[in-house]
Amino acid sequence: MDGTQSITTASNDDNFVDVMRPSLSQEDMNEANDASSEYIVKNLKELYHNHVVEAEKQYHLHFNFCLPTDGEIKDSEFDATPMVLLIGQYSTGKTTFLNHLLGEDFPGMHIGPEPTTDKFMALFYGGDDTNNEDRKLNSGFHKMNKSRDDERSIVTDDIRASGRLIKGNTLTVTPKLPFSSLSQFGSAFLNHFVGSSSSSSLLKRITFIDTPGVLSGEKQRINRTYDFGQVAKWFADRSDLILLLFDAHKLDISDEFKNVIDTIRLYNDDKIRCVLNKADCVTREQLVRVYGSLMWSMGKIFDSPEVVRVYTGSYWNGALINDDFKRMFEKDETLLVKELVDLPRCAAERKVNQIVNRIRLVKVHICILGTLRRMTPLWFGKKKSREQILLDLEYIMDSVRVEFDLSKGDMPDPHEFARCLNNFPDFSVFPPISNALIDRLDALIEKDIPDIVSNADKAASEVRVGQRNMAKEKEEKNEPDQCVAESTEVSHSTCEGDKFRHKRLKMQH
Repeated sequence: MDGTQSITTASNDDNFVDVMRPSLSQEDMNEANDASSEYIVKNLKELYHNHVVEAEKQYHLHFNFCLPTDGEIKDSEFDATPMVLLIGQYSTGKTTFLNHLLGEDFPGMHIGPEPTTDKFMALFYGGDDTNNEDRKLNSGFHKMNKSRDDERSIVTDDIRASGRLIKGNTLTVTPKLPFSSLSQFGSAFLNHFVGSSSSSSLLKRITFIDTPGVLSGEKQRINRTYDFGQVAKWFADRSDLILLLFDAHKLDISDEFKNVIDTIRLYNDDKIRCVLNKADCVTREQLVRVYGSLMWSMGKIFDSPEVVRVYTGSYWNGALINDDFKRMFEKDETLLVKELVDLPRCAAERKVNQIVNRIRLVKVHICILGTLRRMTPLWFGKKKSREQILLDLEYIMDSVRVEFDLSKGDMPDPHEFARCLNNFPDFSVFPPISNALIDRLDALIEKDIPDIVSNADKAASEVRVGQRNMAKEKEEKNEPDQCVAESTEVSHSTCEGDKFRHKRLKMQH
C-alpha cells in the first residue's frame, strides 16, 4: 500500500468514527487541553515547592549561580500565560508590530521615527468590560477619523486606545501577575516599567513585553539608571518566545545590542527568532543582500551551525510599498502568527521542560559545591585551599562529572562558575553532598514527572469522554422531538390526501 492510499484510508476511518460518535468542537478541545495543562501546572508547583526549592536555598543557588531564573519560581510565574519578549534597536517597529498583531491601539502606545518607547511595557488582558466607558467615549473619535485611518501616519499616539496603564510598583504587588520578583531591580527600574491592560482577544492567552530600543554608545550605559541587559535577561528567562526585530534600512548591529543578545542567550537559544521588519521599503535586489547580511551577522553572534529562524515582512497596518515579495511576506506572517497562537497549547509542555532542566542543573550544582566543601579544610588553610580550588576548577568539575555520571551538556561554564564562587570567601558554607537528595532528584525526573504527564493525558481524556456523553445525551433528547415532528408531518400529509380523494369522488358524482 503506498502513502497516498494509507492517508486516504486513515481519513476514511476518521470520517467513519466521526459519524459513529458525536464530534467535539474546537471549544471542547480547548477545554480538554486546559484541563490537562491545569493538572500539569498544579502538580509541578507542588513538586517544585516540596522537593526542589529547599535544595536550592540550602546550597545558596538563588541569585548566586546561573540557574535558568535567578530566584525561586513563584506560583504566579507557574500560572502565567505564555510571554513573548520583543527586543531591538530603536525605531525598528516593535510597537507598530504589536499594534498590527493586536489589531487595535493600546494604552501607552506611541509610535514615531525617534526613540519613542522609553519604558518596559507589559501588555496583558484586562477583561472585556473594564473599558466599556472608554470605548463609548472613543467611538465618536473613530467615526470622525475613519478617513484619516485609511491613510495611517507613521506617527501614532494612544488617544484612540481603551484600557488603562498600571505603574511598575503596582505590578510587582499584584498577585495574579508574574512580576513580583522584578522588585530586586529597585525603583530605578520600576519607574521605567508599566503595564498596559487591554481587551484584545489575543491577550487572553499571551502576554507581550515591549522594550525600549537598544541605544548605541554611552547612551545605553549612562542614560539608563538600571542594568538593561539584566532586566532583559529576567524577562527572557521567563518568556516562551523571544523576537529580535531588525530594520531592513539599518541592519548594523551595535556592540550594545550584541551584548544584550549575549546576555539573554544562556538557556534561551531555542526561544529566539528574528523578524526582518520593513522589508517592503527596499528593492528586490537590496532585500536579498539585506537578508544575507542578517544571516551572516546572526551566525557570528550565535556561533553555531544552526540558523536562527527569520520571519521577513512589513508588520504594520498600511499597504506594502514594494510588493515584489508579497506572497513570501504573507506566508512568513502566517507562520509567525501560527507560532504565537500555538504557544498556549504548548505552555504546559514547556513548563515540564523547564522544570526538568532546572532539576538537572540543581543536581549538578549540588555535586560540585558538595565536592568543594569536601576539599576545604575544617580549620586552617582555608584561604590557600580556596585559591587552589579556583585555579584547578576546570579539572575538579571534570572529575565531578565522571564521579557522579553527569552529562557534559549540563555542566556550567568553568569561568562563569568561578566568577559566581567569588561571592563566597569560605566554601565550607556549602552543605556536604546528600546522596538521598540526589536520589530524590533523580526520582523526580525518572518517575514523578512522567507520572504527572501521563495522568494529565488521562484527565484530558476524561474531559473529552464527558463532553461526548453530554453531546450524545443531547442528541438522544432531541430525537423524540424530531420523531414527533415527523409523525405529525406524516399525519398531516395523510389528512390532506384523504381530503383530496374525497373532493375528487364528489366531482365525479
